[in-house]
Amino acid sequence: MLDRHQQRSLSLDDLDLEIIDQLRVDGRRSFAEIGRRIGYSEPTIRQRYNRLVSLGVIYVSGMYDETKIGGIEAHIGIRVAGVPVSRVAEQLADHPQIMYVACALGYYDIILDVFAPDAAALGNIVLHDIRRIHGISDLETLTVLEVRKDTYLWQGFREPLGGAHASETAGRSACS
Repeated sequence: MLDRHQQRSLSLDDLDLEIIDQLRVDGRRSFAEIGRRIGYSEPTIRQRYNRLVSLGVIYVSGMYDETKIGGIEAHIGIRVAGVPVSRVAEQLADHPQIMYVACALGYYDIILDVFAPDAAALGNIVLHDIRRIHGISDLETLTVLEVRKDTYLWQGFREPLGGAHASETAGRSACS
């Protein structure tokens, strides 16, 4: 959980959001190019980018389609009972084949993305690694056959921050 200083540090302004927008379009765009596009200097963009990275707000990585390079991708929904969701989520996050761990509201408490070289390896991860974690009461695996769209350019990102919804969810964690 973030302390008050960290929470204040996370308040994003329009410049932060513009930088994020530019990186969503092209994660390899240079700081100088971003600055030219939005009207700020390269050092300003670099300083803001470094702040956003250090706060864990953004990261830039190469994305690939596991199904096109011969592996298997699966989405897994997990229900937890008898232990804190955060404890199970921490254990799952330590697994090298699990690339995404998110605490959720709804039918599942935790959502995972898992990458494996083949079906046998995926089965081993699900049956021997994940199912053995204390507190997992139910698990559903959805195996990806083909990726048709994988983008971070969705509408709605630039909706104003704050307002009633932000105050309702501030300080709460689905992993609690």
